[in-house]
Amino acid sequence: MKSPLLISMLLACAPVALAQTPPPTSTAPSSASSPHQRETTSTPAKEAATPSSPAPAAASSPHQQHVTEGADKAKAHDKMMKDCVAKQQSTNASMSQDAAKKACTAQMKSKPSE
Repeated sequence: MKSPLLISMLLACAPVALAQTPPPTSTAPSSASSPHQRETTSTPAKEAATPSSPAPAAASSPHQQHVTEGADKAKAHDKMMKDCVAKQQSTNASMSQDAAKKACTAQMKSKPSE
């Protein structure tokens, strides 16, 4: 009685033992990729051109240059506001800083943007 039980258990476990066999040892890249993949990865990457200008901004991407232009415009706007406030206060000594800022803001809005 123990013998048929043992045989049936061995037969039930046989597929599990077979499923755990290691994969083939061939790990060559040519066997794992398509001809197109091999062709694509075998070509060297194209390098970016060296900028002709020694200025650091010449190496910037178009996006970086655009963002930097915005920062430069903001600095210019801040300087114009400070100059305007100083001029307003020198013209009218009793004018407060806040009133001068409001007057300059209104003046900047009325000017056409450059």
